[in-house]
Amino acid sequence: MNEAMAWWIVDQLVQQGVRHFVIAPGSRNTPLVMAVAHHPKAIAHVHYDERGAGFFALGIGKGGQMPAAVIATSGTAVGNLLPSVMEARHSFAPLLLLTADRPPELIDAGANQATDQLKIFQNFTRGQIYLPTSGKEVSENYVRSSVAHGVCLSLATPGPVQINWHIRDPLFTPPFPKLAEGAKIDLHLSKRLPSTSPCLRGNGAIAIGRLPSKSDLGPILALAERLRWPVFGDILSNARLHPTYEQIRHFDWIFKGDPPKADMVLQFGDRMTSKKYLEWAKEARVIHVSPWTDLQDPGRYLSQRVLSDPAAFCEAAEWVPADGEWLALWRELDAEIESETAKALKSSPLCTEAHAFDALSKCFDREWSIYLGSGMPIRDADHFFFPEQLKGIFANRGLSGIDGNIATASGLSIALQSPVAAFIGDQAALHDLNSLPLIAKANVMLVISNNFGSGIFSHLPIAKGAAPDHFERFFANAHTLQFEEAAKMFRLPYFKAESISELIQAWKKGRGSSGIIELITSRKTNYEFQQELTQSCSHVGV
Repeated sequence: MNEAMAWWIVDQLVQQGVRHFVIAPGSRNTPLVMAVAHHPKAIAHVHYDERGAGFFALGIGKGGQMPAAVIATSGTAVGNLLPSVMEARHSFAPLLLLTADRPPELIDAGANQATDQLKIFQNFTRGQIYLPTSGKEVSENYVRSSVAHGVCLSLATPGPVQINWHIRDPLFTPPFPKLAEGAKIDLHLSKRLPSTSPCLRGNGAIAIGRLPSKSDLGPILALAERLRWPVFGDILSNARLHPTYEQIRHFDWIFKGDPPKADMVLQFGDRMTSKKYLEWAKEARVIHVSPWTDLQDPGRYLSQRVLSDPAAFCEAAEWVPADGEWLALWRELDAEIESETAKALKSSPLCTEAHAFDALSKCFDREWSIYLGSGMPIRDADHFFFPEQLKGIFANRGLSGIDGNIATASGLSIALQSPVAAFIGDQAALHDLNSLPLIAKANVMLVISNNFGSGIFSHLPIAKGAAPDHFERFFANAHTLQFEEAAKMFRLPYFKAESISELIQAWKKGRGSSGIIELITSRKTNYEFQQELTQSCSHVGV
């Protein structure tokens, strides 16, 4: 009976559009693994580490906007999925967890690998589906309906869903039966329309975070053109890949000085990477537009929330255009900042992350995407990375952890069916070394900026508040490790760069296949360059 029930589970997932199954080998999950192995439309990926497997599936969900299913055995294997579940919850990424469980009579009875897995992720999932042990009383319709409901929960407000199945011995009796594919239980997820739409007028601005759908960006940019409002596009909004007259590329630098005050701010999607934006926006009437009920208000400044798909809101909005001088003022400030940053980058022969992102901006074509690590990489990219061509920009900004970065980038490449550049720090790379085999299965060029510690802490008060030895040991986590031997261990091409010109040479040599480029940088140099540029830009417009 286990074989039939496993088939119903896997087949209904396939019928719902789930194609990718990420398997962490075990015993209790045997029926599910065998069902995937025998399904002609299921694509199986195998990874020995459940934590990496979870982030790999997360990357597939982000890239394809359809969940991948992680299949894990019972016990600590399930617990290792928690980091990816947390990130999926907070970054609105669809993810399915097929967790194999011991039968109920073995729970709390001292049985091996048996623990309470029910609701283990309950604070982070969109829902939990509990499947009983197989038997004559468990019908095919029951199983298929439950699984379809799990997919619906994962997509309605994108996020993780656990499907936990209690499985009795014998786990599998060969041969696996030849079973027919079943019918899809149809799901129709409609767009959310605004119940009310405020009149947009005055000197306003539009802030764009990561959006629910790629199709939302065009209507937002069109609305900005009609309003004559400046647009502040977060790097994860992908707005910079579609430049318009209204977009202010260096808004974060402008916020560091004495920026003009807005009457109204329309914020779409997720929160912004820029902290200075929060300080600037709190003095305006801020309207947040998103179809999801999760609050996106870290500064507690919102005046109004509109639960609507962004495109639907833009179509329904009433508006009165601003005076042309308002947008002209922002464009003038942006041009001054552009000049300052260009001058600083060209006049300095330094090898910093800022210089790296500026140089890499010209290295991509439309087939490539980029994954940005947490900490300084995404912040530096927000300031200095303006690619002429690129398919998409991604990051794990739900909780901004440094775990699972390599695995997530690999999953993205699989879902997008195209190459991905992953730019991460040395701490993130060390944290996810277990996932290096995954980039060989995908098409990922991993760029590791190695400044031998955690660079972001240099920008925090503790850098000046702690004794130097305490800071280096407890916060920067200073080390002398490099990654050439790790590349050899996993048989990956390796390139070392100690200058920006060497970085570009390594990129040109290695971009044809997966590999590692290690860029040697300095935390001190990175920090000092950023501070000097901040000081220079703070005087613009004053």
